Amino acid sequence: MIAGGEISSLPLHFAGNIMLFFLYFIFAISFYAASAKQKFTNHPFVVSVSGVFLLFAVVFLFNSFAGEPWRFIWLEVCWFVIALIPACLFMVLSRKWLKTERESRNSAERFNQLKDEFLTVASHELRTPLSVINGFAEILVREKLGGLNEEQKRRVRKILMQGQRLHRIIDDLLDLSRIRSGKIEVKNEVFALVPVLKAALDDHEVLCDQQRIELKDQIPDELPDVCGDLERVTQIVVNLLNNAIKYTEPGGSVTLIASCDRNRGHVMVEVKDTGLGIDPKDQQHVFEEFFRSSQQGTRKLSGSGLGLAIVKQLVEAQGGRVGVESPGLGQGSRFYFTLPIANEAPDPKISSMKMSKKKSV
Repeated sequence: MIAGGEISSLPLHFAGNIMLFFLYFIFAISFYAASAKQKFTNHPFVVSVSGVFLLFAVVFLFNSFAGEPWRFIWLEVCWFVIALIPACLFMVLSRKWLKTERESRNSAERFNQLKDEFLTVASHELRTPLSVINGFAEILVREKLGGLNEEQKRRVRKILMQGQRLHRIIDDLLDLSRIRSGKIEVKNEVFALVPVLKAALDDHEVLCDQQRIELKDQIPDELPDVCGDLERVTQIVVNLLNNAIKYTEPGGSVTLIASCDRNRGHVMVEVKDTGLGIDPKDQQHVFEEFFRSSQQGTRKLSGSGLGLAIVKQLVEAQGGRVGVESPGLGQGSRFYFTLPIANEAPDPKISSMKMSKKKSV
């Protein structure tokens, strides 16, 4: 319709806004879908861009029905061109962002893969010569190749002690590598927990006596059988006891506690100590790989920072949960983990399962 030189732009207004609605809506959905494929959906950039373009789509849809058209067609055309500029700009930027993020993630995954391979190879290669060194050191300590004076005995014992410590670190590295690659197997078997806990206490009596630490026992005579991997549970208890003894000063105490909660269907094992305690800000990080607290008194103590990370992975692989509590520095700490009761576990039959592969970026 032409009136006074003005041409009605209503059809163009409606068609153009509908087109812009579909364009922005399709772009928002496709960008979110592409991000979901790369597992970036929780990234703030993805959420904000998708949300903004969905908002634009709603505005254009509303404008196509309720908005007033421009008086001249050329103004309507200019409006559509201007409205297309943000879409084109963000399409280009988002494609570049997705490509950069994808390359960054692939690089991080490749780096982690190379790191795990290095840890595995290095640990295996170190294990053989270290076993030879420890073997000869033990022969010397037992004086099977001839007598030693007290100074020589003291030095050879030190060699053996440090060799055994290095052997434990290598074992932790191998476990960590297997956990990362998903190759560590955790059995699902039924066993009595009390003998496992008692044996762990017996194995640590000498160490506690040497360091003048009181080792306490609060384990009931009977507990229901649990479902899990006996060997791995032993490793968990030993790691927690070693950790408690390491951070407890002479004159302190370490207590091993066990209890049953049939309402929740699990047995809980606790290791309490009167040691250095844990700063509240560090408690959420203690189960992270290679974490070492920066608080005073801990840096001088040896350790790889892997023991508690391995404990967490092994407990969760057996259907349990693990945690830590500490009132603060100098007030001791309490580590605990749970195991499902055998007759209340989903499948009490003996089986074998593999831990799911865990990627770290």
